[in-house]
Amino acid sequence: MKIIFIALFSFVFFIALIFSLLNFHSVQINLGFTSLSLPLAVALTAELFVGIGIGMLVSFIKILKLKSDYTQLGKRFKQSLKK
Repeated sequence: MKIIFIALFSFVFFIALIFSLLNFHSVQINLGFTSLSLPLAVALTAELFVGIGIGMLVSFIKILKLKSDYTQLGKRFKQSLKK
């Protein structure tokens, strides 16, 4: 199983590397208050990591809410056993 994972990871890595080398021309990115000129591969990679970060932040907030609900339900359950 580990060999399959390494082979799949290597395949995806080399496809991404080839994509990056073929698309290295510069693109203009307008942020509203400033403008950046970056290679397309760098811009796409940055966009990917920002998206991953936002997804992790949303998931973290949801996990904190669920942990809080779990704690409250545990307290209610203990109180119901005392009655």
